[in-house]
Amino acid sequence: MLGDAMEIWLVRHAVTEANLEGRLQGQLEYPLSKEGRKQAFALARRLKKQPFCAFFSSDLQRTKETSYLISSLQKGPHPLYSSLLREYCFGKIQGLTKKEIRARDPRLAACLQHDFYHTEIPGAEGLPGLFRRVRVFYHFLSRFAEKNSPSRPVLVVSHGRFLQAFVIHFLKYDLREPWPFSFSPASLTILEGNFKNKRRLKLFNDTCHLKWPVR
Repeated sequence: MLGDAMEIWLVRHAVTEANLEGRLQGQLEYPLSKEGRKQAFALARRLKKQPFCAFFSSDLQRTKETSYLISSLQKGPHPLYSSLLREYCFGKIQGLTKKEIRARDPRLAACLQHDFYHTEIPGAEGLPGLFRRVRVFYHFLSRFAEKNSPSRPVLVVSHGRFLQAFVIHFLKYDLREPWPFSFSPASLTILEGNFKNKRRLKLFNDTCHLKWPVR
């Protein structure tokens, strides 16, 4: 570990039927699918013996279900739910597939095809709003690390675009450039840093636990 650094274990929620249909879920509520519950349980088995100093989760249903299954096999802290960790609000296209977006607004669909991350979407949160939430949570973790000097990791269960934005902010990437990170359902990513000048990506988008045999 890097000196006084803290590890942050990032988990994307397990799969939902909306994921499988290619829908932009945003801040709409969708439960885990049957396969998603299996994924979350497989992830819980992987994390079972890993102690955490704190456990934070989005308060949307699919993340709460994922966090509950992880917590059910853990002896550590229970998840604390926060709206800060919610998925990006996609405005008028929340709940739609690419095909449905093209049918309703071909021009917007073309813009999204060209640049999915920077296209302005009517009614959406916008990147300034998303990164405002990211910075608030980042500052909270920084203060938490400063106050507690944790020797165990922090676990965070959230959503694809929020996690992308958090990693970009943590590693000081230029958010105006194409976003190089994508997270699979029920994946594990590990960051390490001291919130000052030492930061690194230790593990990215790992889903090996989904291939483990069920015992």
